[in-house]
This record gives sequence, structure tokens and C-alpha cells, in this order.
Amino acid sequence: MKIFFIIPPSIHYIEPYAYVEADKNNFARPPLGILYVAAALRQSLPAEIRIIDLNIGGTTLEGLERILREEKPDVVGFSVLSFNLLNCMEVCKVVRRASPKTLICFGGWHPTLYPEETLGLGVADLIVIGEGEQTFCELIGALGQGVDAGNDALSGIRGMGYRSRDGSIKINERREPPRNLDDLPFPAYDLIDAEKYSHLLATTDNAVSIMTSRGCPQKCVFCDLRSTPYRFRSPSNVLEEIRQHYDRGVREFFIQDDNFTLSRKRSLEFCRLLMDSGIKIKYKISSRVDHLDDELLRALKLSGCYRVYLGVESGSQKMLDCLEKGITVDQIRKSFHLANLHGIDCCAYIMIGIPGEGDREIGETMMLVREIRPRHLQCSICTPMPKTRLYAKLMEEGAIKEDYWRAFAKKPDPSFRTRFASTSFSGDELRQMQNDIQKRFYWSLRIVWRELRETRGIKGLATKARLAIKMLFA
Repeated sequence: MKIFFIIPPSIHYIEPYAYVEADKNNFARPPLGILYVAAALRQSLPAEIRIIDLNIGGTTLEGLERILREEKPDVVGFSVLSFNLLNCMEVCKVVRRASPKTLICFGGWHPTLYPEETLGLGVADLIVIGEGEQTFCELIGALGQGVDAGNDALSGIRGMGYRSRDGSIKINERREPPRNLDDLPFPAYDLIDAEKYSHLLATTDNAVSIMTSRGCPQKCVFCDLRSTPYRFRSPSNVLEEIRQHYDRGVREFFIQDDNFTLSRKRSLEFCRLLMDSGIKIKYKISSRVDHLDDELLRALKLSGCYRVYLGVESGSQKMLDCLEKGITVDQIRKSFHLANLHGIDCCAYIMIGIPGEGDREIGETMMLVREIRPRHLQCSICTPMPKTRLYAKLMEEGAIKEDYWRAFAKKPDPSFRTRFASTSFSGDELRQMQNDIQKRFYWSLRIVWRELRETRGIKGLATKARLAIKMLFA
């Protein structure tokens, strides 16, 4: 079997909740989800696997079409989000034109949230629902044994959907996500050129992304991870992956867990193992302000952690309670103070446009930012994402009149625009506030001087320079 995974280019851009210029300049990141699935497939089946990222490497849609005509893969897979659905569909047109017999499979968050709607578009022949390693391997195994895409023999594979021979949509029983993440093979980084990817805030030209856990048990109303069970890899397993990259010359790691320190015991053990190993690396993590303390921060710093991303969201306790963050403003102050004492950079995620938030609450947030003095700031706009608690709550209250995300899933349209949760400000007003907040922060003399002094590597410096210029004129 010949399997291609394709990452589409940014043809149709749906503005996210994040700061737009930063989002546009930071999209070329290693496709970890695909790398995990590719590694699992390679481990279990004799498949020929190729990953084509149309955002890097210079491959155009025309070039992709030539490759598809020559190679004629059996299956082409896409990792689909609601935000890149239209782009995936554009690439699928090329696949159909160049290799009509190739099967198209969609995986990722969008088909997981909207399986019937995704198959109803008539673009994908197959979908994978949820975490895809085992499901995709079973699917490819069945196809390799001669089962065609519309055969109801596929009905026994949990966690997938397909269109039957009579055109009807079949959604199989959901699959439980893997419990023991140590059983999964490491992401197949050898299938991509990792050096062509960049991280906006990396300090070297050779940083690698890894993930040590999945899911999150927290209850933030705006997050779509609250329904995903939390599981984590053992510290020894994580260290083994780091060692493999280290032996190839990598010295900087971006740990992409939503909350690396959720298990304090595991975090401390990881730090101890890393220090005992003699491996000298730099790494960044994400955490929560209520999951940090003096002992843990000291261990993180000694083991090489140089930056922690923290969800501040708001300086108003009322707004934090509205978001069901489960934290206090005092905890925010304390965690930033402790991190600064240990010499760990802090990146603060803040949010504007929370339902019920006005000028006073936004002012409280900006006062808190000035007080805690984060080294980096990312301002987003509160956005009701598909099937989150926030989205459901606003629909229940009548603030959202229609299920517009489902409508988009049924009939994707390039004219679709992201809608925000604010009851006080228009979308244009929120974007302007977001631009002003980011501009004021990053164009302060303190931040400009620090970025010039600390950025290492031509690629990182060039990326930041381009973003700074765009930010200035936003």
C-alpha cells in the first residue's frame, strides 16, 4: 500500500481567535498528529509512506498534481480542522483529477466533531474519528486485503466512518483513545525535513516539538479538550525520545502538552531523570498558574526549562469565574513572581471579548499584565469554538441564534467569518483592541531590546523582523 499524507497550503484563510499576523507567520509547524499516525502505520504494516507539506519545501499544487499522476497512491490522508477544511477540499480536487482511484481519508478534530457532515460533503471516502493511530492502521490493513471503501466489512473497525455502496453514510462505534501512550511509537520525524519548520519564539534554528500527554481534565468553557481523557507518557519514555533527537544534534524542545505539570510527581521525576542523564537541553512547557510551586520551578529550571506558557486570560476575577478557569488573580501573581525568581521566562495568554466583559474588565487585565511583566504576550479573542461548553451555553441563552459551526460543516463557504463571544464589542472593535495590545507590548523598548539580544539564528531573527513590521502597520 502506498499512503500519502498531505498538509494543504493556506488558500482560504479563516481568521482565528489568535492575533492574525502571528498566526500567519507561525503556521509551518511539524504535523505531530500525522507523524504519530505515520509511525504507527509503519510499525504495523508494510506500507510506503510519504508526507507532503505544501507550506514548505516549494511544492506547489501543480507540482503535487504531477507527483500524484506519477505515484498514484492508494490512500491520501488529511488532518482536518474546521479552520483548514476549505484548504483540504481544494487539494482534494487535485487528488481526484490526478489520481481518480486514490481513496481520500479525513482525520482530525473536524471529522471527529462532525462525522456525518464531513462525509456528507462527498469529498472524503473515509474518515477517522478521534485519535487515529489504531483506527487508521486497521483501516489500511483491511484495504490492503482487498476490502473496498464502500464495503460494509469496514463496519467492524471502531472509530471510523465511510460511505456505503448505496451512498448512505455509515458511522461506526467510537473507539476508546489509547490508555498507555508509552505503547505508541515515537513520531516519524525522519519522514519530514524538520529543519524547514520554525517556531516563532525558538532561540535556535533547530527546535523540535514533542508531546508527552494527551487530553486535559480542566473545565475551561472555551476549550474543546475538556471532553478528552487525560493520559501521559512515563518520564523515561519521554527522555528516550529526547535522547534520539539529541543524538542528531537537537538542543531545543517545544513540549506541546496543554499542561505539562498537571501531574506534579511526574514532572519532578522527569526533571530528575533529565538532570541525571547528563543531557543538556533547553525546553519550553505550558502549565497552569495553580500547578506551579517553588520546588517544581526550581527543578524545571535546573533541568533546562527556560520558558513556561500560562493561561492568564483575565485580570478580572469575575471574568475568570465566567470562563470556569478555576484559578484566582492572586495565583496568577504568585506563579509569575516565582517563575521570575527562578529565571524562567513567562508567556502570558490573555483573552478579550469574554461575555459580559467591558472596558473596566479589559483595563483590569492590562493592569495585571503590567504588574506581572510577562516576557511574551499572546492576546486572543474569546471565541465560541465548535461543541465547546461556551458555544452550547451561548446557544442556550439565545446569544447564538443558529448552530453556525454545524452549518459551515455541512456547507463550507470561503465567506465564513469567525464569530466572537463578546456582548459588548463588535468584531472589528475586538480586532483593533487585539492589534493595539500586541503592538504596545512588543514595540516597547524593553521588549525590542530583549528580542534583539536573545534571538539566536538567522531564521528566527528574520521571522520576528517580518512580524514586527506587519504588527507596526496593523
